[in-house]
Order: sequence, then C-alpha cells, then structure tokens
Amino acid sequence: MIFSLHYVRKFLITISLVAFISTTIAFSFASENSWAATSLMLRINQPQTQIATIMNRAEAVTKNIEGKTQEVIGNITGNPKDQVMGKAKQIESQALNVAEDVKDSMSLQGRAKAVTKNLEGKVQEAVGNITGNPKDQAMGKAKQVESQALNVVEDMKAKGRDMLN
Repeated sequence: MIFSLHYVRKFLITISLVAFISTTIAFSFASENSWAATSLMLRINQPQTQIATIMNRAEAVTKNIEGKTQEVIGNITGNPKDQVMGKAKQIESQALNVAEDVKDSMSLQGRAKAVTKNLEGKVQEAVGNITGNPKDQAMGKAKQVESQALNVVEDMKAKGRDMLN
C-alpha cells in the first residue's frame, strides 16, 4: 500500500508541475512580448505570408515546453538522460526562434526599402506637379514603379520561403 501511494504521489506531482510549467511558458508571465500580451487581432489580421512564421514560432514554443517538461521529469525521477534531452530541446527551441528573428528582420528591411522608395517618389512627383517640372514628375513616378518592383521581389521571396517551409 505504501509502495503504490509513493508512485501515485510522484505521478500527481509530476502532472501538476507539467501543467504549471506549460501554463507559465505558454503565457510567458515574465515577458511583455508574450503571445498572450499581444493583441489577438494583430495575430489574426497578419498577411498570408506570415502564417509559416507563426507556425515555426509555435513549433519553437512547443519544443521549449517539451524540453522544460522533460527536464523537470528528469529532475524528479533522477534520470540524467531526460535532463539532457530536455535541455537539448530547449536549445533547439532557441535556435528556431533565432532563425525566425533573422527571417523577420530580413523581410522587414526589404519592405522598408520599398516603402521609403515609394514615399520618395510621391514627394518628388508632388514637387514636380507644384513646380511644373516634368523631369521631377517623371522621376517621382519612376521611383514609385521601382517601389512596386521591390514589393514584387519581396512577395516572391516570401512565397519561396513558404514553399521551403
């Protein structure tokens, strides 16, 4: 009787810790950048090209939860293999997040360049319209066309990344 109570108690403690850690990680109580802290509407209204990024981030969060859970179970049971595998999964999760951060920054740089070029073109065209200078008007329109081309390139990059994911 005492022998089985010990295992039942150990099992209940393990389940409680897993639930607590999973909840803490999922809502990242210590982080203002957590998924729970960001607006749900921002997540829903994201363009189609960002769905793969969100899925990769979700995979990283899942891998992190798995790792922390496995490490805690290893700590409770004293199993060093579970402890090491748990740490390895957490490191893999961090690597996935870093890769997504790099992808996000690269994508934003191209889009920012396109938006800047478009604004330059609109301003130059407006100056040409005000001053009556056809050269400024033409250069402004050319910059806007260049901006559209840059956006097409960024769209193609995003579709390529989506196909690879």
